[in-house]
Amino acid sequence: MSLPNGKTQDHPIANPFGPASPNLELLELDLILILVSKDEILKDRVKLYAEKLQEFGKVVGYNEFDGKGHGFFINDPYSDVSDSVLNLIKEFMVQHSNLAS
Repeated sequence: MSLPNGKTQDHPIANPFGPASPNLELLELDLILILVSKDEILKDRVKLYAEKLQEFGKVVGYNEFDGKGHGFFINDPYSDVSDSVLNLIKEFMVQHSNLAS
């Protein structure tokens, strides 16, 4: 649904390791925090993405959440799981911040 008209699943938006994608190993990337539900249909692809980036030496945080579906932390923004997500984001930022003491 998010691909440009006439493009295939190998488009870089859908397949960051596809033949038309830039070599992510060579790119300088910012820190990446990945949050995914264990019930997410594309969880295996998300996990593979995180693992490949880690293999390339990129700084990646990866967290899975039990019993939640797609969009779990925005669908119920005043829930315990949303609080957990915000805390993970904060911890990731503090852990990797040049300002942390």
